Amino acid sequence: MSMKVSAPDGVKWLSESKKREQKKNEEFRRRLELLQDFRFNAACQRIKISPDQQYIFASGYHPPQVKVYDLANFSMKFERHLDSEIVDFQVSNQSKHALEFELLDWVFW
Repeated sequence: MSMKVSAPDGVKWLSESKKREQKKNEEFRRRLELLQDFRFNAACQRIKISPDQQYIFASGYHPPQVKVYDLANFSMKFERHLDSEIVDFQVSNQSKHALEFELLDWVFW
């Protein structure tokens, strides 16, 4: 998987009007920046973006795992493997650096 991001000094999402303007810009249209290691052995189930839009959280299975990507560096920050399949997850309300997981056989946070 890859993600198209226009951000020389960090990640900034473009407004709809700016996107329409950039469609006319040939240099912008040819530009593509990839996140490194954005792949899973079997499949990715869920993808979520942190509230500050600095990180992408993705979960997959076979083996069950979660990966965190740093958008400022276009790279994987870390990955963790779990014992149970991830049904869903969310970024914690108390801390933007904590994740809460709902696993197939029990809830873990």
